[in-house]
Amino acid sequence: MDPSAFTPKITVKAKYDYTARRPDELSFCCHAIITNVTKPAESPGWWRGDYGGAKQFYFPTAYVEEIEVAGPIQEDDGSVIQGSLDMNGAVVELMQNRDRNGFEWVLRIIPSTALIAVDIAVQTQEQAEEWLGAIQKATHIATQQDIQHKEMERTYRIAKELSNIIIYCRSISFNLERSRRGFVFYEMSSFPETKAEKLICQTEKSFFLKYHQVQFSRIYPNGLRIDSSNYNPINMWNCGSQMVALNYQTGDKPMQLNQAKFRDNGACGYLLKPEFMFRDEFDPNNKDTISNVEPLVVTIKIMAGRHLCRSKKGMASPTVEVEIIGAPFDSAVKHTKRISDNGFCPIWQDEIFEFTVYNPHFALLRFAVQDEDAFGDSNFIGQATYPLTCIREGYRSVWLKNAYSEDLELASLVVHVQIRNCTRNGR
Repeated sequence: MDPSAFTPKITVKAKYDYTARRPDELSFCCHAIITNVTKPAESPGWWRGDYGGAKQFYFPTAYVEEIEVAGPIQEDDGSVIQGSLDMNGAVVELMQNRDRNGFEWVLRIIPSTALIAVDIAVQTQEQAEEWLGAIQKATHIATQQDIQHKEMERTYRIAKELSNIIIYCRSISFNLERSRRGFVFYEMSSFPETKAEKLICQTEKSFFLKYHQVQFSRIYPNGLRIDSSNYNPINMWNCGSQMVALNYQTGDKPMQLNQAKFRDNGACGYLLKPEFMFRDEFDPNNKDTISNVEPLVVTIKIMAGRHLCRSKKGMASPTVEVEIIGAPFDSAVKHTKRISDNGFCPIWQDEIFEFTVYNPHFALLRFAVQDEDAFGDSNFIGQATYPLTCIREGYRSVWLKNAYSEDLELASLVVHVQIRNCTRNGR
């Protein structure tokens, strides 16, 4: 046996449980044995060792104590065997000894983590078979312990408090007839945009609304959108779909609406549905089915702007588009006059727009600035979109963003916002 294949290392035993806080740390329980320990000088208070299949991972020295291991084995020829052999996943072969030398059989151990095989010579076949059984048993035990250690580490990485609040959903293919027989709250189905639009707008509108009162759905872009464009998510949100997937790599209006929609609730990515969406009579296209919601009259006065720069050379001629996007009966868009060749500090006079919004929970307020040339063609400069319920009254500076909802340096609008309640007849 080649003694150079082994290197003497320190062995320690854990005094306490420890859970890894970084990917390069060990997790272990009390009384765990950590082998091949090294003491790197550059990391005081931390050693490195092997445990549970992890090789040379860090662990705190305060959690372990050094232990004595069996001394080196002295062979007849004077050579010394030191260290240990990792039997996890090792392969053991029994073969006849060609060199003989009084030993008829050889056991060859091929560790999974070493580049060199270890040969053990024995005199008789009976001894060889006895050694073979013992080594195979040790290999099996080492493999099972490694599996247990990995399971323990996986458990330690999951916070029990977080695991207890997770509700798992089972993904299934949508079947209309099966769903008619009864809803199962933990089942979730995915729909391409075309199928969802068909269910919403044509055949099964009332059923689809009821479906989202009980179950989750995910709607995703059509595979034919090879340019990674996006569909309008408004109708999907209005019908109650919980997950409306978009192509995030595309800076278009649908993606801007998505960014604006989830600015509410601290931009945490989760919004609570309003109570009226769970009523049987709810119809997103009929304002009379929305109860206990006070309609609003929103008055926007566009006053001025600054640093409204065009992408090409020359001065911009900006015009501002003010839009309410939400329920069909609320959606409206209005435009200011064009300010010719003054994108640096344009000023608008008497540009006052009034919108009546019957369902503020669905409504988004969008400002879009366009550079309109002498031929009436428009080029996008910037935009800002907000949930209407997050808008504050008074004089406001509206900071503009680019198509990807990233801040545009210095570009902004000065507006005045007034919001008042109104009755259902619009007064």
